[in-house]
Amino acid sequence: MRRARLTTVTGARLCPTCERAVAPEAASAPFRPFCSQRCKMADLGSWLDGAFRISRSISEEDLDQGVARNEDETDEPH
Repeated sequence: MRRARLTTVTGARLCPTCERAVAPEAASAPFRPFCSQRCKMADLGSWLDGAFRISRSISEEDLDQGVARNEDETDEPH
């Protein structure tokens, strides 16, 4: 599987599917980190077809680490 670059030399974000530059103002875009609905759906299709997969089983330790991270985050402003 080919691994997509995430940024250009200038630091612009790249779409993980087609590697086109994604505009910086796209931070609130509905397809982020993808450049379009088409690229977003192509990525989803790859997951559903089994082209992408998690490389190892999730362990109990992985689950514990995720819970600890979420407990540290609060909705209250600092």
